[in-house]
Amino acid sequence: MADIDETTFAAELRRLRGEMTLRELGRRASCSKSIISDLEHKRRSPTLPIALSLDKALRAGGKLVSLAEAQRQRLSEETAEAAPDRAVDDLLREWDDVWRRDFLKGTGAVLATGLGTASTATAGGRDLMDAHIALRAAHGRLDNLRGASAVYAHAAGHHQQILAWHAATTSTAERQQIAALAADTGGFVGFLTYDLGMAENAATHYCDAAAHARQAGDLSSCINLIGQMSRILTDQGHYRRALALADGALHLAGTKAHPAVRSWLHAVRAHHRACLGDARPAQADLATAWKLLERTDDGEKPPYIGYLDAAELNKWTGHAMVRLGERIPSLLHTGRTALDAALAAWPATSVRGSAEVLTACARIYAACGDRDTAADLASRAVVIATETGSARNLRAALTAAQ
Repeated sequence: MADIDETTFAAELRRLRGEMTLRELGRRASCSKSIISDLEHKRRSPTLPIALSLDKALRAGGKLVSLAEAQRQRLSEETAEAAPDRAVDDLLREWDDVWRRDFLKGTGAVLATGLGTASTATAGGRDLMDAHIALRAAHGRLDNLRGASAVYAHAAGHHQQILAWHAATTSTAERQQIAALAADTGGFVGFLTYDLGMAENAATHYCDAAAHARQAGDLSSCINLIGQMSRILTDQGHYRRALALADGALHLAGTKAHPAVRSWLHAVRAHHRACLGDARPAQADLATAWKLLERTDDGEKPPYIGYLDAAELNKWTGHAMVRLGERIPSLLHTGRTALDAALAAWPATSVRGSAEVLTACARIYAACGDRDTAADLASRAVVIATETGSARNLRAALTAAQ
């Protein structure tokens, strides 16, 4: 690979834009002018979706895309070890800012219903918001069925449209609604990015999404995004940092965040603690997660946590028991029972996610000594992860198959 200097993309973007205004380029590329300015002044690194949009708008023939990809790969190689630390620092700063400036003062009253709850939008604005919410939901269904690779470009492009809409809106009430939508679409792109194997880019998406959640006054969304980042850290082996982040999220959540978000966070924190061998705190978290699950179907569950159900909690129970079973073998039975229940109840429409459940089942059956069943489960997980293009699930499934 040629040596790509960090300024190359910025310089080429400035050269190609020429006399065109930032506003005009933003309109053509469905991208906010602030993002373009940040790219030109090296305040942010180009993501592939943004590079694609700018390349097309400027008729660059793929040059901007090539430069963006080369820069991303080089930065990834150089900062592979430091990226998790920076991601944690960024999110902790975001959390601290939310805590001090908004929610401690009570100005961030929870919008537990999630998206589009204000009534001040115009009829046209309401219709447009509903259409965008429906598109986001459609992208989520497509991801579940076909995987991140099938929807990433569309979802990332849609998120850029939301950001452009947010930048162009002057109405305070409408900006808050759009910010809530941007938090949802940004968090979704963050998950897709991570599922495709780009953890450092996912961290950036989650941080940006948390900022929009804060602007929307949606505490539940903000802590959910922080929890998502803690999950990434655990997957990368940074257990104590992940636990610290989940602790902070739950402390911020208090009793104000929606029970579904709190239930999921307790389940995820149980896994963090299990990775550290802390059996009793992990089991206590799981008990709390199950108790909170009983309160989630209140008609106000936010769309971004709509997937939380008994099968999801059984999956996380299994994840925790697999880890704890390494030190306390008697817990393996509990984990196998939970994972069997999760697999039996797993929605047929959640194809991509089934690979994660199958992999966890394979691991716990192997730990219980049933190698044949474990091999079959792992093989099924490998097939699904391959078909859905999930680098994250494929890596885990291949490890379980060994």
